[in-house]
Parts: sequence; structure tokens; C-alpha cells
Amino acid sequence: MTGISIPKFSPNKNRQIPEQDRTKKSVNYEIDEDDLSSINSILGTERKAKGVLPIGNGVVLSGKVVEADQIIIHGSVEAEISSTSIEVMPDGVLIGSIETKEFLVSGTFTGHAQVSGNLKIQKGGRIEGDVSYGSPSVEDGGLLYGTISKPAETQHLKSFSPILEEAGNGQAAP
Repeated sequence: MTGISIPKFSPNKNRQIPEQDRTKKSVNYEIDEDDLSSINSILGTERKAKGVLPIGNGVVLSGKVVEADQIIIHGSVEAEISSTSIEVMPDGVLIGSIETKEFLVSGTFTGHAQVSGNLKIQKGGRIEGDVSYGSPSVEDGGLLYGTISKPAETQHLKSFSPILEEAGNGQAAP
């Protein structure tokens, strides 16, 4: 048995506490551990954190993101990414292979993108590489260089490192 202390408040509007209520500050209720477990399972007390990865301006990240809900890129990233949503902001650069549902580019992306949902290239956005998409949108001033196609169910992500080696120094051009 676990005790929970719940304060007892008086509904008195004049904010005066009657003498009998001054001596009673709280009421203790006993709850069985099994009842508490049942309540928690019904209410779903475990909240799942939303996986948001912001990459700030001036940050350089290289690696692999296995799973994230949303990635917002203001800095420079060279990575293989699997995420629900990826945003490359005007000051952001992304080089690599991505798999996502939503892809918004207003900065620069170079590589292979597998987008199952919305692909949106905004004004000033630039994509170079192979892109498969569900629903494309390109604003005036947005650029797309490369191959575009509808997504295939069996298509796998490709490594982008051979293309970087061809560039000579492994660095993206500004």
C-alpha cells in the first residue's frame, strides 16, 4: 500500500478558514500498488520524447543519424540520415544520403535523397544529386541538378563517399 497525501481546500469565498479545517490539513488515501500500475498503464504516463536534432550555424557535423523525428540544419553536415523530417535552412549545407518523409531545402543539399512524402525546394534552395520523391514542389529561385524519380520500395541508400573522393578533397564547394 502506498499513501498519497491530498490537501483539503475549503470552498469558503471569504478566504477565512473555519477552526475545524485549520486542524485538518490533508487527507491520506491508501492505494494498492497493483491499482497504481493499472492507472499508469491506462493513462500512459510514459511520454515519448520527440527526437529533434537542431544543428546550429557554425557547427560542422559528420556521421550517421539512424533515427530522428526532425532535423533542422543551419550548419554543415556530411552524413547518412534517416529521419521523418529534414530541413536545410538558407545557411545550411547537407552532403550525404538521406531517407525521409518530408524534405525542405532552402540551403544546399548534395547527394542522394529518398523522400517518401513532400520534397520542397524553396527560393535559394539548391539540390545536386539523385532524388526520389513522393510529391515535389519547387519555388521560383529553387534549383535542382541531377536525376529525379518516383520512389521505389526496394531502393536502398547509396554511400556518398565516392562522389566526394572524385571532388578531390572531400570538401563541399561553398
